Amino acid sequence: MRRLLAAALAAILLASGCTPGADGESPGPETSQSTAASEPPENLPAADSALAAVARALSAQDMSKVRMDTSPAEAQEEVDTIFAGMDGIHPTFEPGEVSYEGDEAVGVLEVTFPLGVEGWTYPAPATFTHDGDEWLLEWAPTVIHPELTSETRLRYRQEEARRGPINDNTGLALVEERALFEVGLDKARLTEAEWPTVAAQLATVVEIDPAAFSEKVLKSGPRAFVIAKTLPQVEIPAAVADVKGLHVREIRAVLGPSSSFAAPLLGTVGEPTAEMIEQSEGKLTVNDRVGRSGLQSRYDEQLRGVPMVRVDLVQRPLPEGASPSPTPTPFEPRTLFLQDESVSEGIELSMDRDLQAKAEEILSAQEGLATLVVVNLADGGLLAAAQSPAGGTYPHATFGKFAPGSTFKVVSALAMMRHGLTPSSTVQCPANLTVDTYTFGNYSGYGNTGAITLTDAFKYSCNTAFVGGAEQVTGEQLNAAAGSLGVGTDYDAGFTSNFGTVAPGNRIDRAASMIGQGQVTMSPLGMAAVAASVGAGRTVIPWLVKGHEASPTAAPLAAAEAQNLQTMMKATVDSGTAQSLKGTMIGAKTGTAQFGPVGNQQTHAWMIAYDETVAVSAFVEVGDSGGTTAAPLITALFS
Repeated sequence: MRRLLAAALAAILLASGCTPGADGESPGPETSQSTAASEPPENLPAADSALAAVARALSAQDMSKVRMDTSPAEAQEEVDTIFAGMDGIHPTFEPGEVSYEGDEAVGVLEVTFPLGVEGWTYPAPATFTHDGDEWLLEWAPTVIHPELTSETRLRYRQEEARRGPINDNTGLALVEERALFEVGLDKARLTEAEWPTVAAQLATVVEIDPAAFSEKVLKSGPRAFVIAKTLPQVEIPAAVADVKGLHVREIRAVLGPSSSFAAPLLGTVGEPTAEMIEQSEGKLTVNDRVGRSGLQSRYDEQLRGVPMVRVDLVQRPLPEGASPSPTPTPFEPRTLFLQDESVSEGIELSMDRDLQAKAEEILSAQEGLATLVVVNLADGGLLAAAQSPAGGTYPHATFGKFAPGSTFKVVSALAMMRHGLTPSSTVQCPANLTVDTYTFGNYSGYGNTGAITLTDAFKYSCNTAFVGGAEQVTGEQLNAAAGSLGVGTDYDAGFTSNFGTVAPGNRIDRAASMIGQGQVTMSPLGMAAVAASVGAGRTVIPWLVKGHEASPTAAPLAAAEAQNLQTMMKATVDSGTAQSLKGTMIGAKTGTAQFGPVGNQQTHAWMIAYDETVAVSAFVEVGDSGGTTAAPLITALFS
């Protein structure tokens, strides 16, 4: 058996690329495979099914049904001991070739651990002896790894690479991995009588509720470490040193300027979900930290880098109650698998830290959902995308789907001008206009009816003038005009973004689409793109992550078209419905849009605008009007 086992081990080492001899020479006679055969002797069955049974049992971590030369319970106990330090990571075993000599057989098991980027695969030997009509496994730890013995086991260690930062438009980190410290009490170092008093003392020092922390301490286990507060090192009060039983533990965390700063866009980092682990095909475990949403999720592989992963061969702990040897032989852990840590890579954003923070501060006072989106005219970079606390972590500012109302008349005006109109052309603005079975009207208090210029219809926001334009503008032409202004096309802009849909159907729906109702939906980001395209004089597709910019696919916005739209948007600020922005913005367009069930409808309030350097959209989900509800947000942001 020894000769056959040596031969099998030599074959395994060769198969795994290891040198069988110290000097790299071919094995000598003792390790020769010349006496081993690939077929069993005539009087013996093949051992392939026995090897397959062992592979299944080891993969399932259940040795109870394996025929072997020792007790399955003892083998199971040893298997559990070998993997006790692997943090729940177990390999799969696949049966390979079997060789024979006399009444013995050695099969090769291909062992695969889901570790690191490429996994860890190696061969291990399984020796069998013949007993009547069956093969019995000669149990040994080497069936799991050739170097394991009855005194050793496996130990897993992982150290994550430092997560790459997410930088603002100046190159400074908005979000980066930093050291934090958990400050708490080690109850094992205190008597039970001391728990309430010391808990109250520490709570007072770190400025948390003493009663709540004391209750937390009393409810935890007698040897628990109970965290009072997690702080950066510079914020740990010096007085904590006087607290008996104090324990401070360093952790790493991915932090931004605040916990809510641009959270819907930037995303979060945490443990992978069970679904993420399953879909990773072994690349992720519960020990990993991954991007869970937003940019952290989309660029997770780049930001996370490759962690250090190591499996060592270490000495088993002594059985309970056993005494160590008087002269123990020191055992040095030996590394069996190592994946070196790689440097992670950050991403560069167009976001302006100060502008984003100011927008969030302004919106913090909003009771319902409201957003502010700002785009740089020079390069289309997204400078800010903020939303009120009511929006939670869902990216309403960049991915929401709302009726844009009269702000969409910028698109409709472009489509009408492509049919020959100019800003000074005359259009009809009746009080009401019926299309098939539906009657459209103007907003309450509108007074500029009759024959007026397209500019007047635009700056005073006459619905019926644009509804009438639907007789000449087809759905395809309206969609084409939207494309020239950066919306209506599903671009992958490198972040969670929605550029809206423009898909008018019948005559009524097409008429409604001309005033931003019906089947038209837009995100605040999309409407900021419309304002940016007008202000910049070219089609603008906002981008956020450097190197992941989207290019427009629609017909470009012509210079003359942009100039005409600028004329009308400027008139809206100078003497129309956006006069409240005079002195703050150059051009603008107000908008309201009804939504909700008939009889209980509410109103979205919009304002889009631009100045010499930026374009902005302000959106209030439930508001009064663009001029009275949305415009003040823009004024506050740029004051």
